[in-house]
Amino acid sequence: MVSIYIGIMARLIVESYRNMSVNSILDDIAKKYKIDTMKDHLKQDLPVNEIKFKYRTYSECVKMLYNSVGVSEARI
Repeated sequence: MVSIYIGIMARLIVESYRNMSVNSILDDIAKKYKIDTMKDHLKQDLPVNEIKFKYRTYSECVKMLYNSVGVSEARI
């Protein structure tokens, strides 16, 4: 039971970003958490004033990022 909990916690993202672009944030997450983020990069990179991820899954982070810049997942 403990190993399952540790595995889940290891996959949660805890980061905060200020004055970066969506793709730069995704690159940082890729580097720190060893996740392939290329499929989620925007063709036209957009700036993010501030965003905080507190124990979020990668998919939650992507949704939050897209929402913060007014992009729906269907348009990507």
